[in-house]
Amino acid sequence: DLEGLRAALADAELIAFDSETDSLDPLRANLVGLSFAVKPKQGWYLPIAHRYPGVPDQLSLARVQAVLGPLLAAEQPRKLAQHGKYDLHVLARHGLPVGGYREDSMLESYVFDSAALNHNMDAMAKLYLGYETIKYEDVAGKGKKQISFADVMLEQAVAYAAEDADITLRLHRALRPRIAAIPELEK
Repeated sequence: DLEGLRAALADAELIAFDSETDSLDPLRANLVGLSFAVKPKQGWYLPIAHRYPGVPDQLSLARVQAVLGPLLAAEQPRKLAQHGKYDLHVLARHGLPVGGYREDSMLESYVFDSAALNHNMDAMAKLYLGYETIKYEDVAGKGKKQISFADVMLEQAVAYAAEDADITLRLHRALRPRIAAIPELEK
C-alpha cells in the first residue's frame, strides 16, 4: 500500500500534506503520522507512532523515510500545506525535508482576505467550502480530558488526518483562482 501511495503521489502535479504530532511546538513535536491528498474528497493517512494499548502495527519512520523521503524532498511534484511552516520544521527534524513547497492555503486565505477574522482550516472550510470539518477536540477531547494525538484510535485518526490534507487541497483549489482573478494580488 505504501508503494501504491508513493506512485499516486509521484504522478500528481500537486501534493497536499499534513503532519500529525504530539505537540504544538514544532521544535519538540514528535511525528505521529502523515496525511496526503492529490484529488478532492480523497486522502491517505500513514500512522507512524500511535501508542495506545492494542494499537495495530504501523509503518516505521525509517520505512516512510526510505519510500517517501526522496519524493517529499524533490522539487516536483509541488507541495501544498495549511500553515506549512510548522509541518516543514517537524518533517525536517524527522529526516523528511520537503522540497517544492510552493503553496499554503492559510497564506492564500490571508492574501485573498486579510481582514477575515480567522485563517485556521476549520473557519476557512466553513467560509470558502461550506464544509464543517472534524474538529481536533472531536478526536482528542478537550481540557483536562484531552489526549495526545498519539493516543487517538486509528479509526478516528484516519478520518481526521485524511480530511486535513483533503481540505487543504480543496481550499487551495477554491482560493487560488480567486487570487489570480485580482491582478493586484498576483504581484
